[in-house]
Amino acid sequence: METAHLKAFLKISEYGSITRAAESLGIAQPSLSQQLLRLEDELGFSLFDRSARGVILTEAGHIFRERARHILQAAEEAIADGRHLREDLRGQVVLAMPPSIGRLVAVPLIAALGEQSTAASVRIVDAYSGAIRGWLESGKIDLGILYESQSMRHLSTRRLCRETLFAVGKPDILARFGIQPGANLNETPMTFEALSRLPLVLPGVQHGLRQLLDRESSHLGLDLPVQQEVDSLEITLALIESGAMCSVLPWSVIGDKVASGALSAARIGAHDLARTMVIARNPSIVLTHASVRIEMLLRQLLASMASSGSWLGQAIEE
Repeated sequence: METAHLKAFLKISEYGSITRAAESLGIAQPSLSQQLLRLEDELGFSLFDRSARGVILTEAGHIFRERARHILQAAEEAIADGRHLREDLRGQVVLAMPPSIGRLVAVPLIAALGEQSTAASVRIVDAYSGAIRGWLESGKIDLGILYESQSMRHLSTRRLCRETLFAVGKPDILARFGIQPGANLNETPMTFEALSRLPLVLPGVQHGLRQLLDRESSHLGLDLPVQQEVDSLEITLALIESGAMCSVLPWSVIGDKVASGALSAARIGAHDLARTMVIARNPSIVLTHASVRIEMLLRQLLASMASSGSWLGQAIEE
């Protein structure tokens, strides 16, 4: 199906006349009629009812007109994307990510991009996933890192990594559940039943981590009571370190504190609770060379960190 035929069809539907549409397009009327006939032959149905006074869209023609508009718009966007990708690596990319992943990749990402281009930059926004999803849908940011469990309608996503999660708290609190300071993380998992008895501080229900925990506990027939909702990583850590509460966090946030003995941690469940993260973009936003390069650098950094053992996670190649 040729885009020229679709454009001809839309022009005919606009004027309600093949003759007037041909004049508008600057082509001969017989040539336009042949394009329309070839399109109808390819589709297998008539797009117009013909009369001496002109042409009127059939019911199928009305439906196809909307599809044709979408097809041409997608083709124009693809051409625009291709033009941007031919450009030099330049311009600013706005990337939003949850605080936990930001602690892990923000600094090396900025350094890696700086080594490759002085004309490209990344503005990193630290936010929880509920806000990130809204910014992506409204076109306020170029890229966002989200949890796979969340609704992704209207967004284009690719899986980025899978990250193990840990129950974390002061050593004396976790010791009540058999988790000893400095214990081998592979030998002392915490059950969901034990997790449900901890004084938990977690983000609100609109955020990906909370949705994952609620879904897993519901699947096991357990209620996961939350003593305090906090949408701030720094405040969450302060509450944990005060000994008032416990939480569920990735190793990138708690590793140093567990190694020093300030906190204790345990894997969760028999198969290790983990979350999958995706890199998301709004498909209506033009793809740029710089945004593609930033996604590539993110994947390379995560793979390197997983390989070195500095991050307890798995990079996903797609």
